[in-house]
Formats: sequence, structure tokens, C-alpha cells
Amino acid sequence: MFHFFVPVTKVQKDRAIMRETDARVAKYSRRGLILNFIVFVLCLAFGDFQEKEHNLAIVLVTGLLLVTLVRSYYLFRFDTLYARAPTRWRNQYFFASCLGAAWWSVILVTLTWVQGMRDETLVMWLYSVVFYSSVANVFAPYRHFLSLYLAIGQVPAAITAIMLGTAEGALYGCIMLVFYVMLSHQGKVTSLAYWERLEAHYSLRERAQGLENEKRTSQAQIELKNEFLVNLGQEIRSSISDVMSTLSLIDDSQLSEHHRELLTTANKATGRQIDLVNNVVDFSKITTKTLVLDEVEFDLRRVLEKFVQDFTLDAHQQGIELYYSFDPNMPLRVKGDVARLNQILATLLNHTLKASRIEHVFIEARFHQEQDDLGELQVIISDSEKNVAGENDPEAHESNQKGIGLSICKGLAECMGGSIHLRENKNRGNRIFINVTLQVVSHEDRRFGSEQKLRGKRALLVDLPDSNANALADEINAWGMSTTIVSGQEQTIAKLREQAANNTPFDLVLIFTKLNNMNGLALSREIAAHPDIADVKQIIAMSILQSDSPEMKLHLRSHPQICVIEKPIMRRRLHDVAVQKLLNLNIDDERKLQERDTLGLVVMPRVLLVEDHRVDQMVISAMLKKLGCYVQIAHNGSEAVEIVEKERFDLVLMDYDMKEQESIIATQKIRTYERANNSLRHLPIVAVTAAQSDSDQEVLAAGMDDHISKPIRYDDLESRLQRWLENSRV
Repeated sequence: MFHFFVPVTKVQKDRAIMRETDARVAKYSRRGLILNFIVFVLCLAFGDFQEKEHNLAIVLVTGLLLVTLVRSYYLFRFDTLYARAPTRWRNQYFFASCLGAAWWSVILVTLTWVQGMRDETLVMWLYSVVFYSSVANVFAPYRHFLSLYLAIGQVPAAITAIMLGTAEGALYGCIMLVFYVMLSHQGKVTSLAYWERLEAHYSLRERAQGLENEKRTSQAQIELKNEFLVNLGQEIRSSISDVMSTLSLIDDSQLSEHHRELLTTANKATGRQIDLVNNVVDFSKITTKTLVLDEVEFDLRRVLEKFVQDFTLDAHQQGIELYYSFDPNMPLRVKGDVARLNQILATLLNHTLKASRIEHVFIEARFHQEQDDLGELQVIISDSEKNVAGENDPEAHESNQKGIGLSICKGLAECMGGSIHLRENKNRGNRIFINVTLQVVSHEDRRFGSEQKLRGKRALLVDLPDSNANALADEINAWGMSTTIVSGQEQTIAKLREQAANNTPFDLVLIFTKLNNMNGLALSREIAAHPDIADVKQIIAMSILQSDSPEMKLHLRSHPQICVIEKPIMRRRLHDVAVQKLLNLNIDDERKLQERDTLGLVVMPRVLLVEDHRVDQMVISAMLKKLGCYVQIAHNGSEAVEIVEKERFDLVLMDYDMKEQESIIATQKIRTYERANNSLRHLPIVAVTAAQSDSDQEVLAAGMDDHISKPIRYDDLESRLQRWLENSRV
């Protein structure tokens, strides 16, 4: 069977593309089809051809009408016929179009031969030129058919005009032939451009589809890997939990010092394993953007100070001094993910302590509040002097250090609306810039120590580190004391004796001791040896390792006016020690009295532990008792509801993973009981989950207030108790 068009390329074999092309041909052909018939009828109606050649005119009109009807059949039933057989429709319509072109050519030839180049003939020739120009664009995708179509419609008329033997006929005939050649060439160029454009579009679409498929495949692989890592992490966490649970049940009071060290080492090792599992799971969640932050209120300065204290021993064991400086205008309470913040800070400080051969590390914390309830915490960890280079520092450059810990920290910071930058400078050392966004809850209305118990007291500050000497002096001055800063043993002794001779002795001497020597002990001995200044109160700031030395212990026993404070110096601890030494008060006893005055009496917190696992019951209850809590155990959710309805508790620890959603059902019943009894007191319920922190939204939706992950660590449990027991007593 003869085919007017044979598809060759992928585009030409694509059914969707070919249908769009053929639909365009059909759309514009409908217009030309009707217009052709109307133009010819009008020419006959207003001309004299139909009067001279009446029968011939009827034949031409009838033939045109039949051809028009045949072509209309294929055009106006395009959707139905094309859907059945696209190739057959195309071939049959092209054949019908060739018949139409042939009959149009018969009309032109007849008019030209009978009337010559005048009257109706000129009108029909002019219309044919316009008609075939538009047809060239419509049929351009099928250039072979177009050339045939143009030849059938134009060439016979051109030859007839030339055969008239007149100059006018020859001129019109030649022009028509030239016009035919031009339209054929234009159709060829347009056809090539049309298919090339579709080829490019098709190629881009295939590539986009391929990329989309690859993306879906990659996403599926990532999700599968994420699910595998999460499940594997939970299995490993459960196994390590059993180990930690067993270790925590050992009574270390009956162990020797060597065995106690081995037990501590084992606990630290299991803790590192848990951290490793958590880091892997976190990394997976960050890459898949499924990490959910735990937004809670916390004391920002206390968290930062505890962070510094937790790393003090590790730093001192490596011979590294740890200094810090915190913004005095830092808000009191903020809202954010405190666990993730601690994770970021701990990981990056560990990185600094282990990766650098340094003598000291300086930690600086600033808080920039740009809106009423939002602010940015910036923590800078530097292993050089406090001198933060600007962005245009030519000797500073961004570090490209790799590692899962650093990658996790950067991802966590971005999740918290911030960023992390590691910058290296050969002259100033390394600096890590940590920025996170936190919601401001409240500012500190007054600084502690503002009661001015220390007003009028005078303090001599000896050998303070340059990094935070002024900040510490300003803090002590805010307590009402006056301060003088000196350095060196000779200058210190001279200053003390001078003021004693002028009857303006110092009330307190704060001596800062470096890690690599015991200069503070030597100075303290010399002060104690001088009769005129021996009674001055002394506070020696040194590391735990230094304070545990036999010489230091003997010195403290021999001189009760001297005490030791751990480095780096925490402002609250220094304030309490200063009050104790200068006013002869016991701070711990004073605070206990204040608590009794506030609460009436100190009541042991009552905690209900809802847990169906025997080992977890023993471990968690042992921790709670060690934290000074009364513990009652419920083995399932129903038993827990019955106990809560009969007795009063300050907190409920609820195993979230009990079968048949017992924890959720029990929580809902407890909340319903509170509403039914119009209780003014909200009982805090903390979920104990095997999953890591992504169940936060679920536990909150279930009516619980917080969650803690297994295996439970002692310090995590303590922080939860402090948060919720404090709130429940307010």
C-alpha cells in the first residue's frame, strides 16, 4: 500500500506527537475547505462565466462540492477516525486532499483556457496564491506530500496559461511555476525546522523523565536505607540498653577503686555506642528531611555553663585550658531543641579538643535578638586568643573537614534555622561559628547577687586569663564588690601588704592557677606565711586534677580560710563561695532553708512508673530512687489509671511501646479523669520510647507532655525530673 508519510525517527513514531501534528493539519484544513467552496461560488455568481458556460459551471461546482464533502468526512470526524487507525486516516485524508487539489487545478485550467487571463480567472489565480501560501505552513511537516499537493494544484494551471500563447499568459504561468518552486523549498525548510524542534523537545522530555525516574529510584533507595538504619538502630539500642541496664544495677559502693574505674569505662563505652547509633540515625533523617525537632523551654545560660563544665575534665586531662565568656544580656529562658543544641556543641568541642594541638580553647556565646520573640544564638569555639577575624580576613579560609559528626551538626544547625562554619587561620588558629535560631520566652529581670550581700567587699584578682579577665571583674563588681587585677607573685604580695598597712585590706584573693604548674599553691603558701596578710580569704581556681594532689589537700586542711574552685570559673559557684567565705554562711544550708520557706516542707517526689518489662522496671526505679523519688510501679495501662484515680503523683513515666497502644489509651483516660473532676493540677506524663525523638508529635497528640528515649541515661532522667517536677510544684 502506498504511504504518503513513513515515520523514521522516534519523534515521528510517537503517537502523541503525531496526533498533535495531525490535529493541527485537520484544524486549519477545515477553514480552507469551506473557504475554497465559498470563493468559487461567489466568483461564478458575480461573473459572466456561468452565463456563457452554464453546463460547464455546474459540472465544476458539483465536482468541487463532492470533493469538499469527501474531505469534510475525514476532517470533521477526525477524533473518531483517527483514534481507530492514525496511519490509515493520514493516508486516506492525504489522498482526498490530492483529489481536491486536482479538481481545483481543473477549475483553474478550465477558467484560464476558456476566458484567458481576465475577470474570474484573475480572481481565482490571486486566491490560489494566497491559499497555497497558507497550505505550505499547514502541510509543512509532511514535505513530500506538500510538494505533490502543490504540484497537482499549481503546475497544470501554469502550463495552461503559457499555452495560451499570449504575453500575459506566459508571464502568469512563469510566475506560478516560480511560486511553486519557492513554496516547495519553504516547505522543506519549515519541515526540517519543525521536526528538529520536536526532536530536541522530545530528547529533553526523555531526559527529564529519565532524571525523574532516577530521582524516584534514588528516593526509594534512600527511604529503604533510612528505614533499615532506623530499625537497625533500634535493635542495637535495645541490645546496648540491656548492657547498660545490667551495669547500672551494680552497686559501685562495694567495689574497689580499680573495679569502679572499669565500671565507669564500660559505662562510657556503651554511652559512645549509643551516641554512634544516634548519629547514624540522625544523619539518615537529615538527608531525607524527616528530622523532627523537640521544642522545649530551658535556661540558656545554665545549659551553656553545664556544657562547659562537662568538658572541663577532658580538656584539663589533655593539658588544655578552657575559657569562656557569655553575653550578660542573654535571655533567661528560651525555647528550642536543647538536646540537639547540646549535641552540636559537644560534637564540635570534642572535634576541637581532639583535632588540635593547642594550649587553650575559648568559648564565646552571644545572643542577637532581632525580633520580639526570636533571636540568634552564636557560639564561637576558638583555639586561639579572643580575636575574631572578619569575613575579609585574607588569612582565613573556610575549612573543608569531613566527618559524619560535622555533617550531622551542620544538618542540625540548618534544621534549627542556623548554620555552622569552620574557619582556619595559620596565625590565629581555628574557629568554629555556630548559629541557631531560638525563641525568646523571658529575660532575666535581675542578676543573681543583686541582693548586695557582698557590698563594700574588696577582691584582688591574681593572674586572670586575658581572654575573660575584664568580664569576670565586671561580674564581681556587679555584686557590689570592688576589684583590683594584678599578675605575678611579687606584685600580689606587695599589693596585699600595701593595703593592709593602709588599713584597707582586701577581703578576698582570687588566684588563678595554670595547668602546667602549681603557681597558685606557691602564692597561697606565701600569703599564708605573712602574719599581716595571712587571714585574708583565698579562693584558688584550679583544675580537679590539681586540687586532688596531696600537696593541695594538705594545704587546704592546714588553712581553713582557703578554698578551691574548679576552672573554668562559673559565676554562680564563685558567688556562692565568696558569700560563704566572706560572710561565714553555708550556701547549701541557706538554700535548703529558702526552699523550706517557699514550699512549707520538702516533700519526696512521687513518681508512677508504668512499665511491663522487668529489667526496665528495676533499672528505671533504681535511678528514680537514687534521685530521691518515691517510686510505685504499674505493669500496664489499666493498672496505671486505677492508681492515678486513687493516689496523688507528681509525675508519670509511661512506657510508650506497650502492646495494643495501652500507653495512649491510659493517657487519654487520665486526661479525661482530670477534666471530669475539674482538676486544677495537670499531671505531667513523660513517655519512655524505644525510638529516637521522632515520636514527639505522636506523644504530644496522645496527651503526653514529653518523652525520653531508651536506654535511659541518668543525667537525661534527672533533667526531665527537674523540668516537670519544678513545673508541677508551681
